[in-house]
Amino acid sequence: MKELKLTKTDKLIVNAAAKETTRAVLHCVHVKKGKIEAANGYTLVERKINYNGKDMLLDIADIAKHKDSRESINTILKVEGNFPITEALYPTEKPVFRIALGRSQLLSMLKCLNKNEEIIKFQFYGDKKAVKFETADDEVTGLIMPVYVDWDK
Repeated sequence: MKELKLTKTDKLIVNAAAKETTRAVLHCVHVKKGKIEAANGYTLVERKINYNGKDMLLDIADIAKHKDSRESINTILKVEGNFPITEALYPTEKPVFRIALGRSQLLSMLKCLNKNEEIIKFQFYGDKKAVKFETADDEVTGLIMPVYVDWDK
């Protein structure tokens, strides 16, 4: 197996993978040329990595054993199966509008919610206006202010 070097940041991708093992390929991360990706049926996240080897699936439980390692990962066993073709999931049309939200603001908002407040509704009013959010039961409501991003970079 070609040596796979994942940084500590690269390994964070496991958070997007399915935690339950009923759909085995979604309990894995998919490593392919130039990126690593994970999905759980509701979320898909991919990160660019420096990898030029063959496609492979790696069980997230196996990666967790190496979570604090700063060295290359070359002892992980590959999982058999086919990861979904994710390229087809991305919209191809132009967005209605774009808005940039800060990671720390999103995390602050999420920390205000109870664990049983699972569904969050977002309302967008334009690319330069605040995003309104509320829980499904309307117990929590708030705003997240947009941040400036140079979309042409």
